[in-house]
Amino acid sequence: MKIKIITICLYFFIPFNIVKSQSYSNVRIDQDGLSINILYDMNGKLNRGDKVALTYSVDNGNNYFFIDDAIGDIGSNILAGKNNEIQWSVVDKNYIIDNVIRFRIVTIPKGMVYVDGGGFSRSAFTKNNNLKEYSVQISSFLMDQTEVTQREYRQVMGENASDYAGCMDCPVENISWFDAVTYAKKVGKRLPTEAEWEFAANGGTYSNNSLKFSGSNNINKVAWYLKNTKAKQPVGQKVPNKLGLYDMTGNVWEWCSDWYDQGYYQISPELNPTGPKFGIEKVVRGGSWLSNSDFCKTTKRYKLKPDYRDINFGFRCVKDL
Repeated sequence: MKIKIITICLYFFIPFNIVKSQSYSNVRIDQDGLSINILYDMNGKLNRGDKVALTYSVDNGNNYFFIDDAIGDIGSNILAGKNNEIQWSVVDKNYIIDNVIRFRIVTIPKGMVYVDGGGFSRSAFTKNNNLKEYSVQISSFLMDQTEVTQREYRQVMGENASDYAGCMDCPVENISWFDAVTYAKKVGKRLPTEAEWEFAANGGTYSNNSLKFSGSNNINKVAWYLKNTKAKQPVGQKVPNKLGLYDMTGNVWEWCSDWYDQGYYQISPELNPTGPKFGIEKVVRGGSWLSNSDFCKTTKRYKLKPDYRDINFGFRCVKDL
C-alpha cells in the first residue's frame, strides 16, 4: 500500500514562564512498506513532564488526531539533537488510503492532555418543551488534566484565594469567573468554551453517550460529591475519563467562557460555538463536592454571575493549537 501524499506541519508550545523552548526542523519523511518513517531535528530541551507527540490529519488540517501507537522518539525524556526518528505502522489503517495526510509534531506541556477534534450531539429543550439534539464540531485543543490547584494558583497569582487552607493539591476555589480569566491569561491559556468542556467531559472522540458522568455511570468511581465527602479533595484521586481528564465530574464546579442563554443551542453555529455575545450570567459545569448526583451529570448546565465566589467553584484551562 502506497500513501498518496504526505505533508508535514509543525507545532511547538512555549510555556508562559519559559523564554525559549524547543522547536522542530529539518523534517524528512518516507514510506517503507507499511511503515511511515519520520526524521526530525529538535532544538531546545523539553521541560520536565512535557511530551513530544505525533498527530495526523486527513481533512486538510481541519482536525488533527493523536497517534497513540507510534514508536521511537516520542513521549517524555526526548533529547534535543538531529535525526530523531518516529515510526508509525499503517497496517489496518484503511482510513488513510487515497487521502492527503498531514502530520503535526506537538509538544504537550506537563499537566495537559491533547483532545482530538470531532463531533458530538448536545441535548436541549426547545421553546415547545421538546427535547432536541444539536450537532457540534470541535477543533483539537489542549486541556488541563486536572482542575487548577491551590499550589498552581498561588505560584502564578501570589495569593491563596481558597477558604480551605492546608491542601495545596486541592482545587483552588472561592474563584470568580474574572479571577479564572486573569489566571488563564497569565499562563498563556484560556477558559474552555461550554462546548469544549462538554465534549472533553464525555471523552471526546472516545465518547460513550450512555455515560451519565465523566468516565462512568458509577459516580463514586469518578467524582467527589455530596454523598461521599464532606469537603473538596486533592485532584486526580478518582478514575479519569478516556482522555485522561480527572474530576470533570464533582470536586468543584468549573467556569466556562460562555455567557448563559437557555436557547443558544438552537441558533449556535455547528463549528466551535463560543456562546452568546452578551449576557448576565456565565456557565459553570460539572458539579462539586456539595452537589447531588443530578447536578454532576455531564449534560447539566448551571449559571452564575461572573463575580460570584464560593467554596465549591474553581476552573481548569485549555490551550489552542
